[in-house]
Amino acid sequence: MADKKHLSKRQLEILLGKLKILDKPNLKLEQYPVSAEAASELLYMAGFEHDDLSGRIIDLGTGTGRLAIGAALMGARETVGVDMDERALALAKENVEMAGVIVEWVHSDIEKFNGRFDTVIMNPPYGTRTSHADTRFLEKAFLLAPVAYSIHKSATRDFLLQFVKRSDRKVDQVRSMRMEIPHLFEFHQKKQKRVEVDLYRIIRTRSRSV
Repeated sequence: MADKKHLSKRQLEILLGKLKILDKPNLKLEQYPVSAEAASELLYMAGFEHDDLSGRIIDLGTGTGRLAIGAALMGARETVGVDMDERALALAKENVEMAGVIVEWVHSDIEKFNGRFDTVIMNPPYGTRTSHADTRFLEKAFLLAPVAYSIHKSATRDFLLQFVKRSDRKVDQVRSMRMEIPHLFEFHQKKQKRVEVDLYRIIRTRSRSV
């Protein structure tokens, strides 16, 4: 397994940039791939700044596995990627072989998936095609682990801050950046589209009753 101490953020970004993405994503599922740059930023935030990637990690809506594989490269003890799209998981399985790490892939809707994890990492749907898809993913993340790292459109920040507060969670950190999304859908006019996104670290505010 990769030693995170010897993997720079730039090296991680280069490795993740070599992984395959869907060439014909499902718009209804909002299968916008997380960029290698945003993925490495989120993973370094989680793994180096907070040491949240050493245990059991779950990537919700993993797609072709970029975040899950990145967590494994960073030295996670166990990494699981969950997605409902079999096409995406087929590419994820190719990607993990290329990366030379171990990830468990689960074909499931997130609503039907359960377990206990140390940290959630995810690039969920932004909720622009299916209303509240983003908060559906957050609600599941809050059930699975005490810490969640998630990427959302910056335009939804005020709403998400209130949602997190109502969920007995706390936004511990927000980092803004521009994420490049490749030309994947017919309505995209440019080769690359830059989207303003926020990278969140969300933590539990009180002990969970057992």
